[in-house]
Amino acid sequence: MSKRLSIALSGFVRAATSYLKPYRRVSTRAQVAEMLVPVVRVPSKGGDLVFTVPTQRSAYEPMHLQENEPETLRWLNSLPANEVLWDIGANNGLYTIYAAKALGLRVLAFEPSASTYAVLTRNIELNGLGGRVDAYCLAFDDHSHLEHLRMASTEAGHSMHAFGQDHSVKGAIQTVFRQAVTGFSIADFCRLFNPTLPDHIKLDVDSIELKILQGAAEILSAHVKTVMVEVEEDQIGRDIQAFLTGLGFAEDRAYAADLGHTRNRLFRRAG
Repeated sequence: MSKRLSIALSGFVRAATSYLKPYRRVSTRAQVAEMLVPVVRVPSKGGDLVFTVPTQRSAYEPMHLQENEPETLRWLNSLPANEVLWDIGANNGLYTIYAAKALGLRVLAFEPSASTYAVLTRNIELNGLGGRVDAYCLAFDDHSHLEHLRMASTEAGHSMHAFGQDHSVKGAIQTVFRQAVTGFSIADFCRLFNPTLPDHIKLDVDSIELKILQGAAEILSAHVKTVMVEVEEDQIGRDIQAFLTGLGFAEDRAYAADLGHTRNRLFRRAG
C-alpha cells in the first residue's frame, strides 16, 4: 500500500509541475522533495533525539531504537558521562546521537559512505551536538591507503558495504558503486591527527572488523576500557576474541545473556 501511495503522490507532483518552464519545474520539485523529508523524534532522558530520514532505509533504525539492539543500549547506558566513545561504522548516527545527547558522552563518529555521512552530520546538527560530536567521512583498516568502498547500495542508511574488498559478512557484494575513500589504520590516524582518544569503541562495519582492531593494537592496549563488536560469523568471532584476549581484554558473556542477543559482543579490559 505504502509503495503504491508513494508512486501516486510522486506522479501527482510531476503532473502538477509539468507545465512549468524547465528550470522552474526542476526547482519546484526539488523544494517539494526537501519539504517532505521526514523527521523522527525518539524520546530519551536527555530530551527528544531527532533524526532526519531522507530514505526508506534510514527510517528503520530510529523507529526501532529500543528493540533493535537492546544489548548495545545496555552497554551504552553503563558508560560514565563525559567519557569518550568512538563509533566506527556510525551509519546515520543512531547510537552516536543517543550516546551524546541522552547519556552525555563525548563521541567521535566515523562513516565512510558519503550519502550516509551527510545524514549523520545533519542529525548531529539537528540535535545541537556540534560541540560534543565530531564526525569524519573516512574508513579504518589495518594500514593506511587510498581504496574504494564497495557499496551494495548508495542509499543513505544502507549497510553491508566493504572497504578494500568485494565481500561483507553476508558474502559477495553485488557492487552497484565503488566510492573512493581515504583509509587509515587507527594507529596512523592517531599519530597524524592527535584526536581525542577513546575510552570505549563501538565497531560495526559488516566486513573488516578484525583488520581494524589489528590496526589499533597500541591504542587498544593503552587507552580503551571496553570494545563492542558486531560479529556475524563464528570463525571471525573466534579470531576477534583471540586477538583482543592477547591485548588484555576478556569477553563479558553475561551482560546480555538474559536478552537473548549475541550478535554484539562486549570485551572489557581484564583486571
